[in-house]
Amino acid sequence: MKKGFTLIEIIVVTAIVGILTAIVWSTLSSGGSTPTPKKQNEIQTAAQVQKDLVNSVPIPKITSSSERANVAKRAEIFNNEDKISYIYLVNYGKVMSFFSVKGKVSSLRSYMTPEQRLVRGNGEKCDSYSSPNCFVVDAPDIDGTYGENVEGIFFFTTEGAYVEWKGDYMMSDQPLKLTTQPELVRQVN
Repeated sequence: MKKGFTLIEIIVVTAIVGILTAIVWSTLSSGGSTPTPKKQNEIQTAAQVQKDLVNSVPIPKITSSSERANVAKRAEIFNNEDKISYIYLVNYGKVMSFFSVKGKVSSLRSYMTPEQRLVRGNGEKCDSYSSPNCFVVDAPDIDGTYGENVEGIFFFTTEGAYVEWKGDYMMSDQPLKLTTQPELVRQVN
């Protein structure tokens, strides 16, 4: 039988009691009526129920993370300029086209430089947000232009063609078998 509480359980219960207390004080300070004994009892009962639930079903202590392992594996697989994968561009519920991709599919909103910078009123660079008279302004892109790229993805085919797509897609590192022909078919010249 478990005795005592873990630090996380104490923090959770304290937070819940604090939230409930804040609700009561908010009601009182905003001109609301004093909670009736019945409401006070309901608040105390809810806090006790939560405390009992935390005690009976504690937060598990995990020693590894399948999610982190998946993200790491994905990064290792696709952070390879020579990786070949297959992308299926989908629109109107149909596969519009498919390509073999060399390298990684990337977001059109990925940038090489920060989108914003800190400057003083006279345009000079600021060192930190706490410096006086500093403002956040849009920074130019590497080509000297300003603005925002559209949502979407881009990639390079195994033949070296650049493709952009704004829409749904499926991607796999193994080719998938299509049961219908794609709507758009490219011709390689």
